[in-house]
Amino acid sequence: MFRSGDAIVHPTRGAGVIVSIEQRQWRGGVSQYYRIRLLDQPGTSLMIPISEAETLGLRYAIEESDISQVWHVLASEPQVLPTDHKERYQVLEGKLYAGDVYQVAEVVRDMAWRQREEGTLTTVGKRHYDESVKMLAGEIAAAQGIELSEAQAQIIARLHASQT
Repeated sequence: MFRSGDAIVHPTRGAGVIVSIEQRQWRGGVSQYYRIRLLDQPGTSLMIPISEAETLGLRYAIEESDISQVWHVLASEPQVLPTDHKERYQVLEGKLYAGDVYQVAEVVRDMAWRQREEGTLTTVGKRHYDESVKMLAGEIAAAQGIELSEAQAQIIARLHASQT
């Protein structure tokens, strides 16, 4: 069970901090909920039933000591993505929303490489890149206790360093 103040990650909504545990009446019963402040959406909170947290894939954010492995993924060789756009979409979506920070880092790396090699990304490719950077930055920000913009700057700097 998470506690107030814990840095967590929702697989599709990204990183956040549990600000409180609240009881709410719902469908004739009382349930406990995590109130989560999402890092990439200031002023927005998410309510997750405690009983569904594990099923939804809610997990602790990585530790600061694990960030070096994220940087290693960003610096590693990109995966060859399928040429068929539908297959590529499925691969990227699967990684992006799997709830695994290292798979999100792979999407960032692969899409950054694709943009560098091809000069541009499709609209869907750009969305995958932007969403993966946002999700990865949220996790890094949560782990380091820094602002999202600072985490994004670290990611971009690491990508540029690995491309030279």
